[in-house]
Amino acid sequence: MIYLLLSILSSAIIFTTFKISERFNTNLVKLITVNYLVASILGFSFNKQPLSISGLLSSYWFPFAILIGFSFILMFFLIGYSTRKSGVAVTSIASKMSMVIPILFSILYFSEKYNAIKISGLIIAAVAVFLSSYRPVLKKQGFLLFFLPIVIFFGSGITDSIVKYAQTHHIPNSISLLFSAMVFSVALILGVFYTILKRKSISANFSFAEITGGIILGTANFGSLYFFILALNNSKLDSSIVFGLNNICIVLLSVVIGSAIFKEKLTKINHAGIVLAIIAILILMIY
Repeated sequence: MIYLLLSILSSAIIFTTFKISERFNTNLVKLITVNYLVASILGFSFNKQPLSISGLLSSYWFPFAILIGFSFILMFFLIGYSTRKSGVAVTSIASKMSMVIPILFSILYFSEKYNAIKISGLIIAAVAVFLSSYRPVLKKQGFLLFFLPIVIFFGSGITDSIVKYAQTHHIPNSISLLFSAMVFSVALILGVFYTILKRKSISANFSFAEITGGIILGTANFGSLYFFILALNNSKLDSSIVFGLNNICIVLLSVVIGSAIFKEKLTKINHAGIVLAIIAILILMIY
């Protein structure tokens, strides 16, 4: 459970950093690029596996690293933008309600055992995530901010399902660090390439806030993926339960942070969601 806890804390730091960085007028693209540079360095620094370019390119898991790396930077940008415009709590529901997709994938594809109590717990969890983070969409937010959570929902869910598939078939504990480093490196290359294409609109200079925020994001981002893979590999719980507990706890922590630090007010509906989330956690942990 320690790996799952570390993954949850890392994810909460990501949401918080995105929100705080907005106050310093940081450029989102540069912030995310620094983040993936730091995450890549951490991954390769802790990795103990032998490295060779030819070996990496020919490895059976490299195509998954490319696919997940592309998905990561795309979703990270959308989550960062949504966090700044819609808030910590609203964005956490958009990304973490997506747990329904990998949970169903685990049950259907991997034929994980389930019963009425487990299904009830997952349903309560999904409702709890929605209620604990619910915010009405204001008309002035426009169509983009209304549609964005839908994109984040499906994108995050599909990405988590790919991570689960790759972790099960191609990523033992011995290469989890190397795999994480490669995923971040692919995202870094894509970020640099995008920055070059947009060099006329993106300044080449990095502010202190962008560098500092990127370092914090990169460290948390690395920890979020690495510890989550370890949680999947080492937990005695079914992966569907790991996904559920991970996302519920992230949402709850994000709601608390949004309320305590950024003064995002909690409604009666939000409080009801928090109570349901606690009930769901107890059900999932027992069964």
